Amino acid sequence: MTRSERSRRRVAELRTRLERDHGTFAIVEKTWRHSASRYQRCVDRFESGADGGAGVWLTNDAGEVLLVRNESAEGWSDPGGKREAGESYEGAARRETREETGIDCRLTGVRELHVIENRRAGGDEPAVFEAVVIFDAEYVGGEPRPREGEIAEVGWFATPPATVRYDEVRTRPYPAGP
Repeated sequence: MTRSERSRRRVAELRTRLERDHGTFAIVEKTWRHSASRYQRCVDRFESGADGGAGVWLTNDAGEVLLVRNESAEGWSDPGGKREAGESYEGAARRETREETGIDCRLTGVRELHVIENRRAGGDEPAVFEAVVIFDAEYVGGEPRPREGEIAEVGWFATPPATVRYDEVRTRPYPAGP
């Protein structure tokens, strides 16, 4: 079985487990084109079992959503990041949220499964597939604070911010909004 087939199978198995454990959720398919070195990092992460990542759509009691603005990117997004080798998607979501924002959360479901097709720009290497899981989550505790060297700002939002990193942050429901 090729790496591309193995990576596609890994995503399909994750989808099956998430549907069994959490019910239905949105599927978002994306293709990302990378430089040769970045594509190779995707291959290496897949082979080491550290592929994919997770984030949270976290709300507080007021219905506001917790968002972060990375130092290296324009726009706001949900907290999250890459999985470590052997780490569950659920564990990655909770860990990344705590590291990036100082907030502890409780996962309540799956909002979206992003199926990412990684390709090398200008190359004909086979795709490497990975999953990014966005969990619904509730605030448990902690004071929002940005992680130095990575996150520029952390904030609670009742409506989408003017600038977002990707469209889903704008189009997801903001419970406290109008």
